[in-house]
Amino acid sequence: MSGPFTAVPSSLWSLPPEVDARLLQGARVKRLVKSEAVFPQGSEPLGMFRVIRGTLRVNSQSASGRPLFLTSLGMGDWFGEVPLLDGLPRTYDVRASSSVEVAVLPASEFWQIIEERPDVLLAITRLVCSRYRMALDWAASAILTPLPVRLATRLAAMIHRSGSQQAPILKISQESLAQQLGVSRQSVNRQLKLWESEGLLTLQYRAIVIVDLQKLENATREH
Repeated sequence: MSGPFTAVPSSLWSLPPEVDARLLQGARVKRLVKSEAVFPQGSEPLGMFRVIRGTLRVNSQSASGRPLFLTSLGMGDWFGEVPLLDGLPRTYDVRASSSVEVAVLPASEFWQIIEERPDVLLAITRLVCSRYRMALDWAASAILTPLPVRLATRLAAMIHRSGSQQAPILKISQESLAQQLGVSRQSVNRQLKLWESEGLLTLQYRAIVIVDLQKLENATREH
């Protein structure tokens, strides 16, 4: 695969630079338009993927058909490795939030690299373990942590991911926030309205403007 790839900071979705570079060598570029799927829920594991440009939404769906927003993926994030490892269908779908470029590493190339480079498998295993720990932390938080703290922590994480430092505008609907936190939209709206009255943020259509970063930081620690 040719072309420049900007270095990105380590995260729960990125791999060490040398592993990242090796996997990209065997990948091809796929371009998607907004709402187009990288793969649907229930599909067979045919490859591993990395975001080159743009953002993606990771969603799941209940048996009743109710959508559940899980997370967003940005530049440098790898995903889709677990179904390759366990051979089971994908439990979520991934769709473009905007115009997106994705690196696609076919399953055959993935396994060839793994055979040649055991260190790549170790790096991917560590990535999976980090996400597993994150999932356990999220489950514990959903049970034990009050909604205001969880909501503030989610907003703070979005700001950190965006890299913004001053009055960041978070492009997200209250419905999406509620889905991420596993609560009703009304509960999220009540808390956001309270914070708006306290000068922490202002609400816009499908967006939240953080006015006071220090107050938001304080809210992540209040119990």
